Amino acid sequence: MIAVLAFTAGLAEEPSFKAESRQPTESASLGNLLQGLFTGPYKIRKERNRAKKLVPSLPDFETTVTVPDSGTIYSWIEGICQTPHRRPGTPEDQQAEKWVAERFREFGLSNVTLDPIPLQVWTAEQWSLRVGALEIPSFYVLNTGWTGPEGVSAPLVYVGTGKPKDFEKVEVKGKIVVAEVPILYLPTGAMLKLTGSYFALSDPDRQVTLGYGQYLTFLLPNFTGYATEEEAPARDVYWQAYRRGALAICLILKGHPSNSNTHYGPYDGIMKPLPGLWIGNYDGERLRALAQQGAEASLLLQGRIEPGVTHNVWGVLPGASDEVILVTSHHDAPFLGAVEDGAGVAQVLAQAWAWSRLPQAKRPKTLVFVVDAGHFYGSIGAAAFAREHREIMQRTRVLVTLEHLGAKDVEERDREYAETGQPALTILFTSHDPEVIATVAKGLEQKPLPATVSLPVDLLGPTPPSDAARYISEAGVPAISWITGPAYLLDAYDTLDKVDQARLKPIAETVAGMIGTFMALP
Repeated sequence: MIAVLAFTAGLAEEPSFKAESRQPTESASLGNLLQGLFTGPYKIRKERNRAKKLVPSLPDFETTVTVPDSGTIYSWIEGICQTPHRRPGTPEDQQAEKWVAERFREFGLSNVTLDPIPLQVWTAEQWSLRVGALEIPSFYVLNTGWTGPEGVSAPLVYVGTGKPKDFEKVEVKGKIVVAEVPILYLPTGAMLKLTGSYFALSDPDRQVTLGYGQYLTFLLPNFTGYATEEEAPARDVYWQAYRRGALAICLILKGHPSNSNTHYGPYDGIMKPLPGLWIGNYDGERLRALAQQGAEASLLLQGRIEPGVTHNVWGVLPGASDEVILVTSHHDAPFLGAVEDGAGVAQVLAQAWAWSRLPQAKRPKTLVFVVDAGHFYGSIGAAAFAREHREIMQRTRVLVTLEHLGAKDVEERDREYAETGQPALTILFTSHDPEVIATVAKGLEQKPLPATVSLPVDLLGPTPPSDAARYISEAGVPAISWITGPAYLLDAYDTLDKVDQARLKPIAETVAGMIGTFMALP
């Protein structure tokens, strides 16, 4: 418990902010985490107990809903993962959009539509970091500035994690800043077991022990993104370097459970002026030593920014009533994206396939399926759908967002990712609506799944760290946001072999069961 308190006490210092037009999706307020886990357990347990009493009274959906087998669901993951990436607005992303629309039409959905969304397509073409004859492996920081074809050459300067006091000790103007961005490790098992701050926990294999934890590679405490220069918190390392006149910045992924540098983020859609490169954890040790010596380096980041368009893809299965169950995921991905988010798209398709096999009269409510765009552009697609289709949102009984499901867990061995042989922890961020909490609890009781926990939708902030966030912030709909966060989520390591095929059908069955409960509710 002392370790947990020490960890969360450090989190409380981290800033929380929300830009007017953008809301963090896979970033969150760490102060809220501390408050929710250590001052809110009584409230959460009270809601859990009330929902538990409600479970027996929830109606069963009387018609059998048959979901596709795991092989079929996996084939859809393969189908969307036909290109090296699906970055927003690129031809690869547009190919995926058309593929999803074809599947919707194949399943018989009506009103299959591709809603266009304009955006800027940022494409890096060349990047490198050299210190003398030594080239240090690197990867671009998304949406940062170009150096020009000649690059920039200047002394390196080390600023630690980039607190204001760190910058005050050194002169960074005209230099290349080297800073560390800590990767946080969350002692999930201890927090859940010692605080009881959850609505439901399914853990038949007893995987979630007191020592169980996970790396939050999507949550960078000193470079959270989702802010312009004017909006950024004082301790944002990137904007401090820019304000103080640095020529470029190198960010070390300190504590990352591998030496990977292919971190895709922050993916807020905000264009930033200072050229930036990510450096792997262990390569960063060498770079830090060179920076502390004031070594001269040459940094190159060259590419282009062009106007582009991406599309929300959606369709409808009409029901006996106009009340809507909204089922969503996102089609874009930074790399191959088998887990992020081929797996989420495939689970949406599994529900579309399953429910399309029932006649309309057997579907008490209308199902709207959305595979939205631009998750990696500040979740622009989710926000656009909620704003442009307010009439649908007003009729929505519940939002069910499915992301990254069926992911394998990994750990670090010999400076590389290694599979643990276990599934990655999955979280159902659940609205405080008693029927929603009870429906999730019922689903996990009827079909227990490994390492799966239901948490309050606002545990980490006003909205969950998922693609559901913008639907909730724009429309205030009750939600079940089911998401997995393995360490490789934003990484080139996210390939087809990271999907646990055998788990795909059981997950789809549980989702169908929850939708069935909402279908049966008056």
